[in-house]
Amino acid sequence: MEQINSEQIQKRARELIKQMFGQGAELRSGQWEAIEYILSGSGKLLIVQKTGWGKSIVYFIMTKINRELGKGPTLIISPLLALMRNQIYNARKLNLNAATINSSNTREWDEIKEGLKQNRYDLLLISPERLSSDNFIPEIVPAIGKIGAFVVDEVHCISDWGHDFRPDYRRIKSLVKTIFTGIPVIGTTATANNRVVKDLEEQLGAGFYTMRGKLSRSGLKLQNIVLPTIAERLAWLAEIIPTLEGSGIVYCLTRADVYRVANWLKQCGIDCHHYWGGNVPDEKQQDISPILEQKLLDNKIKVLVATSALGMGYDKPDLSFVIHYQTPGSVISYYQQVGRAGREVPESYGVLLNGNEEDEILDYFMEEAFPTEDEEQAILNYLESLISATAGQIQRKLNIRSSRLEKALKHLLIDGYITKNKYEYSRTIKPWTYDYNRVKMIKDCRIQERDRMKEYIKHKGCLMQFVTQELDDPNSEPCGICANCQNGLLPDKPKPETIQKALEYLQQDYVIIDARKRWPSGIELSVNAQNQPTTVIPKEEILEQGRALTYLEKAGWGTIIMNCIKKDALLPEDIIDASCYLIVNKWSPDPFPEWLTFIPSLGRKKIIPDFAERIGEKLKLPVYDTISIINLQKQPIHHYNNSQQKVDNNINNWSIKKSILPKPVLLIDDFAYSRWTLTIVGRLLKIAGAEKVYPFTLGSSKDTE
Repeated sequence: MEQINSEQIQKRARELIKQMFGQGAELRSGQWEAIEYILSGSGKLLIVQKTGWGKSIVYFIMTKINRELGKGPTLIISPLLALMRNQIYNARKLNLNAATINSSNTREWDEIKEGLKQNRYDLLLISPERLSSDNFIPEIVPAIGKIGAFVVDEVHCISDWGHDFRPDYRRIKSLVKTIFTGIPVIGTTATANNRVVKDLEEQLGAGFYTMRGKLSRSGLKLQNIVLPTIAERLAWLAEIIPTLEGSGIVYCLTRADVYRVANWLKQCGIDCHHYWGGNVPDEKQQDISPILEQKLLDNKIKVLVATSALGMGYDKPDLSFVIHYQTPGSVISYYQQVGRAGREVPESYGVLLNGNEEDEILDYFMEEAFPTEDEEQAILNYLESLISATAGQIQRKLNIRSSRLEKALKHLLIDGYITKNKYEYSRTIKPWTYDYNRVKMIKDCRIQERDRMKEYIKHKGCLMQFVTQELDDPNSEPCGICANCQNGLLPDKPKPETIQKALEYLQQDYVIIDARKRWPSGIELSVNAQNQPTTVIPKEEILEQGRALTYLEKAGWGTIIMNCIKKDALLPEDIIDASCYLIVNKWSPDPFPEWLTFIPSLGRKKIIPDFAERIGEKLKLPVYDTISIINLQKQPIHHYNNSQQKVDNNINNWSIKKSILPKPVLLIDDFAYSRWTLTIVGRLLKIAGAEKVYPFTLGSSKDTE
């Protein structure tokens, strides 16, 4: 294996940066020093540099030189699929052969594993969740052979104090100390304040050298605008986005808001699309998220409305604006996202809109972050009573929501209280105690971060200086270009007529209800073509796609409908009119329903039958009371917290009490949450002879499973 001196490293690094970005490209201050530090030994380096500085360039060039010297591939831990795809795209500029093992490409895993054995890949990118899979350590790591370097991108995720802490990152600590020894270890982030840096150095072991750079972004103009109502913010987006040059991102806190904002902007003639983590399906249910990412890179779309899944590390140098429809939970998180803008354009905007509903959303996120003591105790008690159990079996036994169960199992696994063998979990001998102190400390930290975000919104001084001071940047100084430094930037009040249009949109802000196609894990209620039990629901028993009038939130009809549901009160006439307008003009199912029925409720005996009768009258459809509840003592389905419990306790709780018309039917219910009530009752109607079953509900509540 060749050796290379400092002068040769610098010469080769300069050649490679020109190969990536053209003959005029030069290494930025600090990039060369980082590359040399890594290649000159097997130490540990923590790079804290502003978004857009080029942290990935450091480990790409380092990898290229390493491979030319005959060393092994670089293993990169990367937290987001969008970031992985972006990194692979940029790695190709150096002719680096990169591969990724993640949840979206399982069919390619065997081929990639074989390529690793043959030393065909220069880079392997994996999500932190892969570290917990059964085959990663015993199969993938040996396939790589001698790893040339280990990179943890967005390394702040390891720290409890990092704004985007993820449990699976905690596994990295032990890997660095046991498996990835004697090789360079590089951690990169833009969002590590002094407390996070100290925590990272303690967790990853002695010998880390930290390189800090100036975090202020020249050319990025920050502005805060308080617009309490949803309609005001929608109106502002519709008026301002067309006036901004180039393309950008609008960030929302929830998927429901992403979908709502994207649809509104489309109605306003703005070329945009919704984007979130995981699949973004098109009309054929194909995932188009990579296509959307590329469209934004190529300026072939004006706006992506996105969750934070399009946040960390997504690199589009000429992004002109980042707008936050809602306020993130911390200044640090905000910097991470707003820093997507203005990397290589002289002028860009980072606008933070502040509304009324954010505290409620952020409270929910904080409470969901950790399993409770009761949840952990229940899981351990159950596992102590048997040798092992799958997640599906645990769900059937315990009334814990699937998302909560998954989180609790992950924490228990990482902390060594349980083990996992393929799909089965077992209790270890390690004595369990619930870590009250850690949970309290982190929740207190999150509350403090939110308080600082509120201070940022009210801040009268330089906004960029406020942000960089929060990140403990020793070079923090006034930017001179933010709204406060300039005494205003973009208009801060939309026109009343645009607000009115937004209000009208919210009143018709309907929700698509997609049919469930499988029973919960471990519940084989159907039979396949080979006459074997299966969790797959046969096509002839699956409902058609349905609609809900609105989300049951504080927008549009939501508040009115929720109050009527809670009080079992009759609905106002305008909600009946809006429902009929949606069914006939916006949805128009084909073939159209020829009759109507409803799902009865023990607790709400007025609202549902009355709603069905009034819809039937306006649509001129006969209404038949065909469905009955069998067990009047059983708890309603919404009292059960996971799909296994919902289905187990309700699969036989409804019946068809009379013969039905063998024609398309509109199935009415008050609201859709888990969709299991609609799935079970709709299946009964189909088995009884209904040609098509179209579910329609007043509202839809966020399904947290």
